[in-house]
Amino acid sequence: MNPNLKDISPNSPRRQILKTALTFVTGLTTTSLLSFLIPKSTKPAQAIVVQRPNEFELQGEGTHIKYSILNGVPQLDYRTQNISEHFSGDQIQTLAIDIGTLLTVIISRPPNPKLGGNIVRLSLLLPIINLVIGNTETSVQTEAILTTEKTSGFIRTPLFGQLQSYQTIVLKGTARYL
Repeated sequence: MNPNLKDISPNSPRRQILKTALTFVTGLTTTSLLSFLIPKSTKPAQAIVVQRPNEFELQGEGTHIKYSILNGVPQLDYRTQNISEHFSGDQIQTLAIDIGTLLTVIISRPPNPKLGGNIVRLSLLLPIINLVIGNTETSVQTEAILTTEKTSGFIRTPLFGQLQSYQTIVLKGTARYL
């Protein structure tokens, strides 16, 4: 009798004994022997092709944000009850980080920078999303941060203490590939 290992059931005690014996005799680890002991699949591997969204529509807490990349140019629309701003191209700072992509735009500046005042920035965190080809959208939840920074300008004396304050905005919406 000359059985093949692939003919032995995976949960069989006999297979476990053979695995242990081969490990002892060869000095190989059980993990390195798995390719010999586990039957190979006869199905061909299938690649799943994904695409990244190029448009995000988000809302929350009275804030609406639409971000898209059209013809390679980023566009961001920011709306609240009091503000409606459009940003494009170099006005949008983009930073790829481990937790996604961070987009930052300047919402407002002091009317006279020489006198100082507040600079307000919007930072939007876009999570990494893979869409299966043919599925053009998915729901998304993320956050934005409004940073208000006090500046002294060129004429005033330096400011002391905490110069930046933050307001987080929870956003929900849709990410899609157009």
